[in-house]
Amino acid sequence: MKKNRLKRELLRWGMLLAFPALMSSCLMEYPEMTADGELGVDPTSVTVKAKILIDLKSLAAQKTGRLARAEDEEAAYSHRIVVAAYEDRQLVQQEVIYEDLSASSRLQTEVRLRLHARRYQLVVWADYVQEGEEPFYDIDGPEGLASIIGREGYTGNTEYKDAFYSSKEIDLTGYKDEWNAEFPLEVTPERPLARYELTATDVTSFLREYPEVTKVRLTLKYDDYLPKGFNALDGITKHAFKYLQYSRTVSLPKDGATSLPLMFDYVFADSEGNTSVPVTLLVEDADKGTLLASSSFRLSCTQGENKDIQFDFLTTSPEDGVGFNPGFDGDQEVELPVE
Repeated sequence: MKKNRLKRELLRWGMLLAFPALMSSCLMEYPEMTADGELGVDPTSVTVKAKILIDLKSLAAQKTGRLARAEDEEAAYSHRIVVAAYEDRQLVQQEVIYEDLSASSRLQTEVRLRLHARRYQLVVWADYVQEGEEPFYDIDGPEGLASIIGREGYTGNTEYKDAFYSSKEIDLTGYKDEWNAEFPLEVTPERPLARYELTATDVTSFLREYPEVTKVRLTLKYDDYLPKGFNALDGITKHAFKYLQYSRTVSLPKDGATSLPLMFDYVFADSEGNTSVPVTLLVEDADKGTLLASSSFRLSCTQGENKDIQFDFLTTSPEDGVGFNPGFDGDQEVELPVE
């Protein structure tokens, strides 16, 4: 009897001692074999330390030398930085951090991800968010950073549509036999967007023709499909919509200026190739709603570039049916005959 009782006690204690090990084996990935034929340690402890370095100098500042966002707008914006790891195009882990708006032309921060010792695609997205407002770009869809889309409606004339992205492969398989390994890397995101600005070169002639007009209402219409979204994994545009437009009211200068910046926008472009779309600019008397001028042209933009399109936008008559293809790189004045 004593022997049977002793056996039962030993069996009970043995099961109690073995229970934690059995439970932990269900929660951790089974170790892989090393090159020596021995079991390696659990490969779930690799910490990716991503140092994010972003050149924030706006595309407009390339021409003006000013930090347009920090100096020209007082709204409470912050930097949103998203770092995501994808395995076989499936989101494994994602971290989102927010930084105060930088007063300098450079943003530097670090984001850490704990990953398995495997191969991943590390994707970074950085943009601007305003306190209490919906972000310009929605990253919370089922596909995450593979299907970023602009918010409902359309907004132009803001430097805070600027954004940055990076997509690179990382191989952590060399750390499968280490515990608490760290994988440091630097990431320098680039813009998935192009910026353009329309500048009127005919202010003098416009004021001479319409001396009573003090303000004009400008409307830029995209006459064909324009991408509102971006796939940050593959560097390609997504979510193209037709007949998007935005507007702005501008006061005419009284100081003898001969040119006038009218409106600007940021548009998505593929990492290889460009975005090309026909557009129409309408100029109306802001007080009476009378159409004063109209011009159409094809807008062609490449990632990371800024175009200043200069033309007689204010005095091109709607009856003229002006159409032109700038075909420029950088700042260039367009002088084309009426078709």
